[in-house]
Amino acid sequence: ILALLDGDTLKLTSIKARDNGPGEDRAEFAGRREPAMPPAPDLAQVKFGKPIQLFAGKGLTGWRLTDPKATSGWSVKDGLLVNEVSQEEGKPHKNYGNLRTDQVFEDFNLTLETRLAKGGNSGVYLRGIYEVQVVDSFGKPLDPHNMGAIYSRIKPTVSAEKRPGEWQTMDITLVDRHVTVVLNGQRIINNQPVLGCTGGALSSDVTRPGPIYLQGDHTGIEYRNIVLKPVVK
Repeated sequence: ILALLDGDTLKLTSIKARDNGPGEDRAEFAGRREPAMPPAPDLAQVKFGKPIQLFAGKGLTGWRLTDPKATSGWSVKDGLLVNEVSQEEGKPHKNYGNLRTDQVFEDFNLTLETRLAKGGNSGVYLRGIYEVQVVDSFGKPLDPHNMGAIYSRIKPTVSAEKRPGEWQTMDITLVDRHVTVVLNGQRIINNQPVLGCTGGALSSDVTRPGPIYLQGDHTGIEYRNIVLKPVVK
C-alpha cells in the first residue's frame, strides 16, 4: 500500500499481485481529515424555522429509495408510512430498501412517531450520516444499540422505550454535530457530540447537508407525523 498525505487529504493506492495469473490488481481511494468538533451549542439560543411536514399521511412524494435497485416495502396505509418485509421460502433473498427524503438538511429538530412489532428493527438517519436506533429493546439493560441510541456511538442515559406494538415519540435535535434525543418525553441523550458517522451512512463527510433516511432493510416498521424544523442561522 502506498500512501500520500496532501494537506488534510490522504491518498492511498493498494497494489496486489494476482493469485491466478500475471499482472497486478490496483485500487485507489482517499480520505480527508474530519474537522475539529465544535463546542456544544447553547440550544436555548438556537432558532428554528418554519416546520416542514416530511410525511403527513398522504403519499410518498418527496421520498425515494437510497438504492433504486432494492425492493421497496414502503407504502402509505391508513395515513401511516409502512414498511413491510417478507421473504418467500425457496426463492432468492429480497434486498429491501431504505427510504430517504429528496431534500437535504444541515442542522434541525426532527419529531416523529413510530411503532414496532416484537423484534422490530429500523433506524432514523440524520443527514444520512448518524443513525438514531429504532428497535424493540423494551426491558433490556442500557446499551448503545437500544431504542434512541446513536447506534454504537452514544448510549442512552435512561431506558424510556415502550413495549412493542405501542406508538413511541422521538424528538431529535442535531446542531453543530451535537445530538439531543427525547424518547417518549424523557431526555435520554443530552447535547452530546457524535464522533464520526455510524454504520450504514450514505457519506462520511460531516460538513455536508444530507437527507433524513429511514432504515427498511431489516424488519417491518410504521412511522407517522414526521416533522422537521431547520435551524435558522
